[in-house]
Formats: sequence, structure tokens, C-alpha cells
Amino acid sequence: MSQFGDGGLLGSKPYAGSGAYINRMSDYCGHCRYNVTKRVGEDACPFNALYWDFLARNEDKLRPNRRMAMPYRTWDRMKPETRAETRAQASAFLDQLDASGPPY
Repeated sequence: MSQFGDGGLLGSKPYAGSGAYINRMSDYCGHCRYNVTKRVGEDACPFNALYWDFLARNEDKLRPNRRMAMPYRTWDRMKPETRAETRAQASAFLDQLDASGPPY
């Protein structure tokens, strides 16, 4: 998500990843208390909801990018209730982070 800080001037798409991507590409998830396969719930990996929330918040800028077609097709297939739950999960995590620092 940080690589989108230039508004897309240098990168052809934002470098954003969900918990599953982070788990595949690193060893950060090995001892984490969160479940990398869950999007919502108390033990859900925060990066999953944050990823989808980032895409939803930046949809106007990102959806036209052909390289973002697959994530947006996945987002479109989600039920409205699932999308709302995911956005609420991201918001709750960010509120908690703002209020007291990291939740671990």
C-alpha cells in the first residue's frame, strides 16, 4: 500500500497484499496469533480486511487499471454483507490501533 503513495505515477499498480500473500512471501506469519485464512472475527489476520478495505476506498483510482481486474472481480463476487463485514473489520482494527497502539 505504501508504493501507492505517489498516486500511481511510478508504479503500474499498488503493491498491496493480504495476509495470504504475506504468508506466502515471508516468514512473518509463523508465530502470529492471527489466523491468516480468516478475513473477519477476533482472530482474523488484520491484513486481510485492510487489503480489501484499501481496494474499496481507492476503487475510483484503481479499478480502471487492467492489472487490478482480478482483485476487483473477486470483490464484485462477494456478497454485500461480506463486503460490509470486511470493511467494518478493517475499521475496527484501525480504530483500535489509533486508540491504543498495536493489538499484540
